[in-house]
Amino acid sequence: MKLVRIHQKDQIREFKHAEPNDHINLCVAQNIWGLPERWVPHKDEGGFYDDADVLDERMAEIVPAVPFQPEIPAVYEGGILISEAIPAVPEVPAVMQKQAKLRAEYTIEITDISQQIEQERINNEALAYLSSTDWLIIREMDSGLACPVEIKALRQAAREAIIQ
Repeated sequence: MKLVRIHQKDQIREFKHAEPNDHINLCVAQNIWGLPERWVPHKDEGGFYDDADVLDERMAEIVPAVPFQPEIPAVYEGGILISEAIPAVPEVPAVMQKQAKLRAEYTIEITDISQQIEQERINNEALAYLSSTDWLIIREMDSGLACPVEIKALRQAAREAIIQ
């Protein structure tokens, strides 16, 4: 079992899950906790961000978007090619752009709590056993009728198993 803590600007969200990766990936893909680490245009290129959020800078090759242009089909007349097809996508040269890498708007902390949960189970069982045999100890103190040695040994083992 894992405890997942999502730290955002002013809050912490927690959930427990045996295998949280699929849930985390879905939430990250949908920007549920905010934006992940990302490359954005640098301020020199018209970007807008807080300088404290910058992790890195780089120059990147960017291919500009091409406006839609339908393909012009080839023209045939009597089975003879009159004009060839013109491709729909003209080649657009790439341009260099200065970019800044921004930190994520959240951090994810995953802690394995399997041992903690197991210890809680052991503690609960030991406390339940002690509670169920308390009457034997009280009877011994009240009436002098001895509590069986095996019960005392099991009670001692139960106390030793409890870890707070």
